[in-house]
Amino acid sequence: MEKPGEPAGTVLVLVSGGKGLVSKLKKQGGVHALACKNLAELIKRFDDSTDAIVLAEKNLPRPNPLRRVLTAQPPWSDVPLILLPKPRSKGKKAGQRPLEILGDVNVTVLPVSLRIGALVTALRAAARTRQHQRAVRDLLVQREASLASISDAFSILDRDWRYTYVNDRVLELTGKRREELIGRVIWEVFPEAVGSEFHQRCHRAMETQVPDQFEVFYRPWGRWVDTRIYPSSDGLAIYRADISDRMEQQKRSRENEQRLFVAEERIRLALEAANVGTFDYYPSLGVIRWSDRCNELFGLPAGIKPDYASYIKAIHPDDRHIIHETIREVLSPGSSGHYEIQYRALGLNDSRQRWLEEKGRVILDDSGRPARFLGTIRDITQRKQAEDALKKAKHDAEDANRAKDQFLAMLSHELRTPLTPVLMTIASLQRRVDIPDTARRDLDVLRRNVELEALLIDDLLDLTRIAHGKLELRNDAIDVHAALTYALGISASDLNEKQINVQQDFAAKEHHCWADAARLQQVFWNIIKNAVKFTPARGELHITTRNDDGHNIIIDFIDTGIGITSELQPRIFEAFEQGGKGVTNRYGGLGLGLAISKRVIDLHGGKISVHSEGQGKGATFTIKLKAMETSLLEGPAYPLDHDGIDKPSADILLVEDHEDTARALRRMLENAGYQVGYASTLASARDLAAKRRFQLVISDLGLPDGSGLDLMNQLRHSGQVNGIALSGFGSDGDVAAAKAAGFAEHFTKPVDWERLRHTIRRLLNGRLQS
Repeated sequence: MEKPGEPAGTVLVLVSGGKGLVSKLKKQGGVHALACKNLAELIKRFDDSTDAIVLAEKNLPRPNPLRRVLTAQPPWSDVPLILLPKPRSKGKKAGQRPLEILGDVNVTVLPVSLRIGALVTALRAAARTRQHQRAVRDLLVQREASLASISDAFSILDRDWRYTYVNDRVLELTGKRREELIGRVIWEVFPEAVGSEFHQRCHRAMETQVPDQFEVFYRPWGRWVDTRIYPSSDGLAIYRADISDRMEQQKRSRENEQRLFVAEERIRLALEAANVGTFDYYPSLGVIRWSDRCNELFGLPAGIKPDYASYIKAIHPDDRHIIHETIREVLSPGSSGHYEIQYRALGLNDSRQRWLEEKGRVILDDSGRPARFLGTIRDITQRKQAEDALKKAKHDAEDANRAKDQFLAMLSHELRTPLTPVLMTIASLQRRVDIPDTARRDLDVLRRNVELEALLIDDLLDLTRIAHGKLELRNDAIDVHAALTYALGISASDLNEKQINVQQDFAAKEHHCWADAARLQQVFWNIIKNAVKFTPARGELHITTRNDDGHNIIIDFIDTGIGITSELQPRIFEAFEQGGKGVTNRYGGLGLGLAISKRVIDLHGGKISVHSEGQGKGATFTIKLKAMETSLLEGPAYPLDHDGIDKPSADILLVEDHEDTARALRRMLENAGYQVGYASTLASARDLAAKRRFQLVISDLGLPDGSGLDLMNQLRHSGQVNGIALSGFGSDGDVAAAKAAGFAEHFTKPVDWERLRHTIRRLLNGRLQS
């Protein structure tokens, strides 16, 4: 039930024959369970590592001490209790009495006629729930750490302008004690701020509920301050970052740009005055003729006549390859003969390093051989230094931006925390069977909007993770068609509300890829959500898939919305880009969805693009991903209730050199209960067969170092073994060749899993009977 690398939670069991049930859960579902002798032992063993409780109704006394334990859990924890009711007379509701005893705890009552598969499914759902709850616990811890780690001034005001939170930096900058601020109105504590830009912007943010940001030199502190105001229904969160260093960096950057301009102006004046070095080089003679200015650039006394060896010696050792590569390039067929290069030179006498720029051309003789090189050389050392300074200033500014990203990540955690109890309360109410349908629909509306808010906050977190290279993918074999269908299901209510006609044309035959399912569905949902937002009521959305010759799956989302101007299209995947203030005011949102989508697709090695004929003409978003050259994932990997036909003791030799196919097929065979030996070449398959005894061989025919036909010929003569051939070719001759080599069956790719699974069973059962 647990993921690799995560500790397994414990299921506490208190039923008759508990040890037998624990054994079945372990064998058939991989569930880590512990049988308890009585309720006291169960309560004693109950802790945060408990995933669920399986309890027989007859072990539930009144009064019930278990209820006190469950209701005393921390806010983040809600351990599921799976109740196995006693059989009751016809017409009498099962589980009513225990529900009254347990009250509002998280109870799931299973049917009296319980199948082990249903219990395993319920426990797996409980384990996933506990994983989410523990993640909430971690977020609560992170929230406290986030607030404590904010090094700049951060405060929170309520709707009455009273301080509810300030950090130490606020106290340091204001010279106030915490008790002088908490519960006090900000404008009474700081009357000098009334009427200021800060005062006006705070009131505007409170009224409009629109975040604000501005930079100002705050004289009482003597510092440049970046102020960010984040309104909510509870008040304002205010972050004031000291950006004096950044402003100083920008000032230095402007100064560096000015120095660069001056350097370039000097070079222009030097050129006007012919203060550049000129040269002529005659390769056949090895003679260089150049001006005295070149002597100065290469650190030689005036009047010295250098040769080609001296020229090469004066160039920095790490840059000499530039000269040799340039000569080869200009002498190659089709070259214009012109070149422009930059390199470092070390003065032969003064050892001074200079950056030089050389522009020249080669003149060929009648036979096509180089007769002469001529050109100019100028000193660009000052320009290089200015460029380096500008790069450093840019790097410093990028560091400041990363600091902002880190703050956004911490603030996102804070904003998300209050949503947790809302979602848990809604989930608790939805489990009740006595609420009317109208109230249930209202709860659905609440849940959907809270989850939307959480997704917007997740967008902020994702953008920060991406900016810092910390977004990790958990790739698996994913059905793209299923992911698209799931994303449409999430958006169904919004699509129906605007009466948007959705048309699907899933024509791709290779529609699986190795991807992170959650991230891919996030991308699809973002694009569908945008289509809904920007498409008028009763519009259309077409979603199509297809394959190209490179085994890629291409997904197109075509809407009839407001379209995208040609000026906006190159920026549409940038963070916070929404096409101008007018679009933001009308449609809302943060402008992060497409930026995150592009980065997620980039991490998958794919491409995302947009095309629109212009305003009012709709838009087409296209995603291109590498498809798996197999359809082995058609159908389930294994049933929840094991039917006993597959033999876990059967050893299968899998020989396949295509990584995607091998990984998918190996996983499904192992999930079905088989022991799999894997080889990707003919040689490694022979070595493996010599060390282990296999009952069945599943082999690709085209291997890097031979053929699966050779392998089957060898194995059938060394012992009784059945074989199944996999091949991309399926003519009568191919099938006949496989049968002649000893294969019992031949499958043409892509392979249907259900058909392959039944064939494996049949061959193994026939072998055992024989």
